[in-house]
Amino acid sequence: MKKIIWAIIIIAIITGVVFLFGKGGKDVYKNETIKIGAILPLTGDLAFLGEEIKKGIDIAVLEYKDKGVDINVIYEDDQSLSPIVAVNAANKLLNIDKINAGLTLLVEESRPIAPIFNKKEIPLLVLWDSNNFIQESGDYVFSNGFSTELAGESMADFAYNKLGMKTVAIIGHIDPWADIITKSFKNEFEVLGGRVVYNEQFNIDTKDYRTAILKIKQLNPDAVYFPMLPMNSVQFLTQAKQFDLKSVFLTGDSFISDVINKAGDASEGVYFTNIYTLNENRLFEKYKKFYNSNPVDITLVSFGYDGIIKVVGLGNKSSKKIKENLESLFGNERSANRVEKIFQVQKGIPVEVKNN
Repeated sequence: MKKIIWAIIIIAIITGVVFLFGKGGKDVYKNETIKIGAILPLTGDLAFLGEEIKKGIDIAVLEYKDKGVDINVIYEDDQSLSPIVAVNAANKLLNIDKINAGLTLLVEESRPIAPIFNKKEIPLLVLWDSNNFIQESGDYVFSNGFSTELAGESMADFAYNKLGMKTVAIIGHIDPWADIITKSFKNEFEVLGGRVVYNEQFNIDTKDYRTAILKIKQLNPDAVYFPMLPMNSVQFLTQAKQFDLKSVFLTGDSFISDVINKAGDASEGVYFTNIYTLNENRLFEKYKKFYNSNPVDITLVSFGYDGIIKVVGLGNKSSKKIKENLESLFGNERSANRVEKIFQVQKGIPVEVKNN
């Protein structure tokens, strides 16, 4: 009887070893799910941004699935950057869904939720932009985005050294992004030797800029730098054209395609720093294959696609491994700090300007 019992035990052990280290063990590894929480603007004014990024995420997830890596992305809507909604979404993802990592679109979305991710020791990756906040936000917050500070400095250098602008008027918004890019532009322009003759910021719900435009017109600056949020640039440029404000217009990456289209002729000739992707053609074809249509903006799609690849890597399946991978990618600054390119609207189409 004892021999029979021992025989059963040995068979059970051998079966377990085969299951763990043989074909069965591989299946268990493949089926281990990586849970990622994505907090994006999926409703409201910025929903079109979130939807394109979501599509990029979904393309990457399906590609990983073909390789045997199972990723479950749980989407949460922050209703176009509502801090309260974003915090509620983060708490749900971390405490109920038990995600391994998080994604969000903008630094401004990350501000209210960064402390929650740090406390839970779960990495959070910002997809679009980066600024000095990332370095101050804790060890678990990273960015694969473009530097706001460098965008302002780059445009200032371009305006002064390439366009020969010596005086500039600044008109923008009371907003964290606008504040950062305005200060960076102003400081760099003045360091180079330029002079700011006008500088005023307005609430984001302002629709009438005519008084400011008249003041700027009297000062007659070489250029006007207007870091405004979508879609306010439409009103500003339209009113500037109505009042025949003759100047070179400069702005940042909030000058999206919808603004250009709605501003029409008033947007012609505007220079702006803007995001881009290195793998546009390859990702464009993947998008068409998955969705049978053309993307609204392939760069937005790339944010989601690249974000998944940066987080998952070769198949990282724990928060610790994901954090280590992001640290190896982004270094001590925890940010890619990419530099935007400079474009100009020519016949209604953004054309890259060779800044060399």
